[in-house]
Amino acid sequence: MASLDKYLNIKYKLKSSDQFEEYMKFVGVGMLQRKAASAVSPVAVLTKDGDTYTFAMTTPFRDMVFSFKFDEEFVEERPDGVKVKTVITMDGDTMIQTQTDDSGKRSIHVRTFTPELLTVVSTADGWDGKCVRTYEVVKD
Repeated sequence: MASLDKYLNIKYKLKSSDQFEEYMKFVGVGMLQRKAASAVSPVAVLTKDGDTYTFAMTTPFRDMVFSFKFDEEFVEERPDGVKVKTVITMDGDTMIQTQTDDSGKRSIHVRTFTPELLTVVSTADGWDGKCVRTYEVVKD
């Protein structure tokens, strides 16, 4: 069993966000999309079917969903419509997503899962900032 499997089907809702809009601006997301994305509190969940994982972030406006196998490159469409090459690796309770756009610029999203929290740290080539978003488990 992969170590992330113990976090399958757990819903995490955005609790805090730091430098998210700055990150989106740096990677080229338009102002209206940045404002809309900053105004919502997505719910994130990791699921699995066979050896394929799916990571979903749902908001009232739209859902962002991608399916993957660890260590296999795939084409992902970001919420702003830009297609990027993505590889996701696992390191213990951490899922590391590396996105590369057509110009070769990379963004890295490090998602660390715990029974109470999901912490996402996003960085990008050429940006000296660090976006940190913290999600807490949704209690049913």
